[in-house]
Amino acid sequence: MALSPQAWKEARETIQSLLSEDNTILQNDVDLRKRAFVSQSEATMHLPARIGDYTDFYSSIHHATNVGIMFRSRENALMPNWKHLPVGYHGRASSVVVSGTSIHRPYGQTLVMD
Repeated sequence: MALSPQAWKEARETIQSLLSEDNTILQNDVDLRKRAFVSQSEATMHLPARIGDYTDFYSSIHHATNVGIMFRSRENALMPNWKHLPVGYHGRASSVVVSGTSIHRPYGQTLVMD
């Protein structure tokens, strides 16, 4: 990602070309195929980048509505300005982990019972 958008485009196009049905480079080279592909059961997942910071935006009406229902009510799920003003919040980079990572979810705030 430190490279230019042109480099991203070239990498994407190269991968797409190598995986297309009419490209025989991988099809005809068993050794290259063995080096290019890893069985999913043998793969070790990694984050694709170091995530220093991020902002998450409620850009999906479905996501924004669901969150609004949790915080307010079904009747007031979306604020009147939602379609005109981007709603974003600061995310914690430490919460971004590889799929399958075991995490501990805290209980959060709880009501005190009388």
